[in-house]
Amino acid sequence: MNAFYEFQAALEDTFPSLGQFSDLNWDTITQEYISVHESRPKDISDFVFGFPEFLQDKAQRNECPPYLYELAYLELLEMNLFHSEIVLPQSQGYHLNPTLSFLNLEFDISQMREEASEGKINIIERPHVLCLFHHPEEGIHQVDLETHHLELLQSLEDRVIPLNESIADQDKDCFHELVDLGLILKIT
Repeated sequence: MNAFYEFQAALEDTFPSLGQFSDLNWDTITQEYISVHESRPKDISDFVFGFPEFLQDKAQRNECPPYLYELAYLELLEMNLFHSEIVLPQSQGYHLNPTLSFLNLEFDISQMREEASEGKINIIERPHVLCLFHHPEEGIHQVDLETHHLELLQSLEDRVIPLNESIADQDKDCFHELVDLGLILKIT
């Protein structure tokens, strides 16, 4: 198989939902994507990794719908999480899950893909923050986060909470919800 078709197959495999939500011609888009690189891509993973940004640039020039690049970023992130190994913290305490990744989305890509699997293609605008992560025991998950969740997670960004430290009353429910979901890990 020549390099062009290897790159095209890699894009189709990594971004399977793009064809459902557009009339994307993989031959044309692959050729165009290769042509924007100064030199021919040598590594397929680097080639695939830059594709969502390429779609984002196209959307900014009104050459493709904006939900396509959001969809591409989500599928790339899912692939990366699926193929990455979770390395758990070693010290006791409450730690942020090291696999947390956030997407600030303007479209409800998750709902759109769910409906597409049932044969309904709908574009759903809904600004939200989606968190994707690898749960140590349950695999890859995604959850919409509210402002309070995000603020609490941000407060933990550079610290570990000792197991015996009390949580502020206004944060307790949210904190325990994040622990139950696996966004905060309790290491004993």
